[in-house]
Amino acid sequence: MVSATQNSSILDRLEEAGLGHYSDAFSGMAESTFRGLLMQDYGKFGVTAMEDKQKLFRLIKRLNSAAGSADRRAPEAPAARPPPACSDKAPPFHTNPVGTQQETCYGTSPDLLNNRDNFFDGNAGLLDLNAHDGDLLSPCETTSHHEPPPRGPAVQEDEADFLGPPSSQPQYNAQALEALENTNPPKIRVVVRKRPLNKKEIDRADEDIVNVMGPTALQVNETKVKVDLTKYVERHMFSFDDALDEFVSNDDVYRCTVQPLVGTLFRGGKATCFAYGQTGSGKTYTMSPLPIRAGTELISALRLPKHSECQLWVSNFEIYGGKVFDLLNTRKKLDIREDGKKQVCIVGLKEHFVEEPAEIQQLIEHGAGARSTGSTGANEDSSRSHSIVQFAVKGPGKTGKLRLVGKLSFIDLAGSERGADTYDNDKQTRLEGAEINKSLLALKECIRALDLDKTHVPFRGSKLTEVLRDSFVGKEARTVMIANISPNSTSVEHTLNTLRYADRVKELRKDKQERAAGGVTPGNMGYGRQAAGASTNSRPSSAAQQRPQNQAPLPPVPETGKQVGGSGPRGVVVDTRQQQAANPSREDVPEEDCLLFQREELISSIMQEEDDLIAAHRQQIEETMELVRKEMNLLSEVDQPGSRIDSYVSSLAAILSQKAESTARLQQQLSSFVRKLKEEESMQGR
Repeated sequence: MVSATQNSSILDRLEEAGLGHYSDAFSGMAESTFRGLLMQDYGKFGVTAMEDKQKLFRLIKRLNSAAGSADRRAPEAPAARPPPACSDKAPPFHTNPVGTQQETCYGTSPDLLNNRDNFFDGNAGLLDLNAHDGDLLSPCETTSHHEPPPRGPAVQEDEADFLGPPSSQPQYNAQALEALENTNPPKIRVVVRKRPLNKKEIDRADEDIVNVMGPTALQVNETKVKVDLTKYVERHMFSFDDALDEFVSNDDVYRCTVQPLVGTLFRGGKATCFAYGQTGSGKTYTMSPLPIRAGTELISALRLPKHSECQLWVSNFEIYGGKVFDLLNTRKKLDIREDGKKQVCIVGLKEHFVEEPAEIQQLIEHGAGARSTGSTGANEDSSRSHSIVQFAVKGPGKTGKLRLVGKLSFIDLAGSERGADTYDNDKQTRLEGAEINKSLLALKECIRALDLDKTHVPFRGSKLTEVLRDSFVGKEARTVMIANISPNSTSVEHTLNTLRYADRVKELRKDKQERAAGGVTPGNMGYGRQAAGASTNSRPSSAAQQRPQNQAPLPPVPETGKQVGGSGPRGVVVDTRQQQAANPSREDVPEEDCLLFQREELISSIMQEEDDLIAAHRQQIEETMELVRKEMNLLSEVDQPGSRIDSYVSSLAAILSQKAESTARLQQQLSSFVRKLKEEESMQGR
C-alpha cells in the first residue's frame, strides 16, 4: 500500500519539474514504481510531448541518483552491485553501454545494452533499448528548443556506472580519445556492404550472385543469354577501400566507417557519412545504429575534463522534392540562405541540446517516423527523401555565444532506381525519382572535387549538396560512403549500378596509382595481397580460392588489360568486355552527358515552375478574396435608396476585368507548366 507521504513526495517533485498537470495520472503510485518507469511507459500516463518526456526523464534520473547516493552513505544498506571491471580485451572505444553492442548481421540482435542496470547509477532500467533494431522507426512527439542547463563536472557521481570504474575508466577513455583525435582518416572512403538473401528471395530460388573475394574486392556473377539461347556468366570485379560480407555486424561497420571520424570533430572537422543503394538493400538497417553509437561516444568524450565546456546539439531534416523540412519541428519548411561569410545557413532549423544517449534515440525515432515515404515500382515503402541527422559540437565563443567546433552528418539517401523500374509510376513519382537521381549525381561530383582538392566544389548542383556545403570544404572535411548492395540474381542491374556509382565516386583518387596493384585475374579468383608488409585478413575467404562450379571459363586476359576500381587498395585486371560493362566507353559519354544535362535542366525548370505556380495560385486566391469583399460592399451600396446604377455598373465591370486578368495570368502559368510536364513524358519514353 502506498503511503500518503510517498505519494505527496512524488506530486511535489512533479510540480517542481513543471509537470504538475500530470499529478492525477501518477496519483497513488509508489516511489519505487515511479523511479522504475521506462521511457516507453510515459505514454500510458498521458506524457506524449517531447518536452514533457525530457522533463520526466531527467526527474526520474535525479531521483534514482539521489536514492543511489543514499544507499552508498548508509552502512546498513545492502551493498550495491559493483560495476563490471574494464576488461583488458575490450576495445578501448566500446566501454560505454551502447558501445559494447554485439549484434549479428540481419538477425536477432542481443540487447543494445550489455547491462542496462549500469546505464545510470541506481537505475533498474530507465531506458529500454531492447527493441532497438525493430522499433527504431516508431513515431513520437515533437520537441522544442530549450536552453541547456549548466554543465556540471566532467564526471559526476551519478555517472560513475556509465563511464566505468572511476579509478581506471576515465583515464582509459582519455587515452583512447587522444589516440583517435590524432588519427588522420582519408578524405574519402568507399565501403561496400553486402546483405544476405532474405526469406522471400530464398523461397523464389534466387541465387547469391555476389562473392566477397577479400577485404577490399568483390565479384558479381551476371547470368546472360546469347543469341542462340545458351546461357553464360559474365563476371564483374570491383575493388574498394573495404568490402564487407553478410557476416559483418553493425559493430564492425561502425568501427570501420564512423569511429575514425569522431576524433576530427574536436579539431574543427566537418565529417559526413552516407549510405547509398537500391531500396531494400539494407541502407536503413546499416545507418540506424550509427548516429546513436556516435552520439554515445561523443557524450562520453564531452564528459572528459578537456571537453567539459563543449555541448552536443542534434538536428534532423529531410530534403524532399528540392525542399527542406525540419523533421523535429512538425515538418516546418525551411529556407536556405548564404551569409556574408559565404556560409550556408538553414533558416529556422531547430537544434536540440542533448546530454544522454536516450535523448538522441528519442529525436532520431521521431525524425524517422516523420520522413516521407512512397510506393515505387521497386519497393512498396521506399524512402522518397534524403534524411540528414547532424551532430554539432559547440563550445564557448569570444562573444559569449556558442561557436561551432565540429559537425558530423549522417545521410540516409533516398532509394535509387533504374529508369526501367519507373514504367508504372505516376508523374509525381517520376519527378521525385528524377530529382533524387539529380541530387545523387551532384553529390558524386562534390565528393570528386573534395578528394582532388579542387578550388571549386559544385555544391550548387542540388539542394542536398548546397545544404552540405561546409562538409565539402576545408582541410578537415572527411566523407565516408557506404554502398549497400543486394545479392539476389533478380537485382543484378541494381547491384551493378550501385557498384559503378561507388566506383566513380573514388575513381579519381589522387593516390590511385600508388594504391592500384595487379595480380587478380578473372581466370584465377584467388585474392592476393600485394602491399609490402600487409597481413592476411582473418575474414573467411575460401570462396576466393575456387571458381564457382556454374561459372563459365573466360579466355586468357592479356597483360595490357585495364583495371576496374583500380583506385582501391587492390586492382583487378579484366578483359575488354568487362571493362566496357563496368565503365562506358568515352565515345558514348558526350551523348549520355548531353541527354543527362537536358533532363536535369528540364527537371530543374519543372521544379521551379511548380513553386511559382503554387505561389501564383495563392496570390490569385488572395486577390479574389479582396475582390469578393469589394463586390459585397458594392451590392450593399446598390441596395441603398438613391444609389446610382451607372456607378454600380462601372465598378462591377472593373472588378470583373481584374478577375479575368488574374485568372488569365494563372491560366498562362498553368499551361506553361503542363507543356513542361508533357515534355518530360516525351523524354521519359526515349
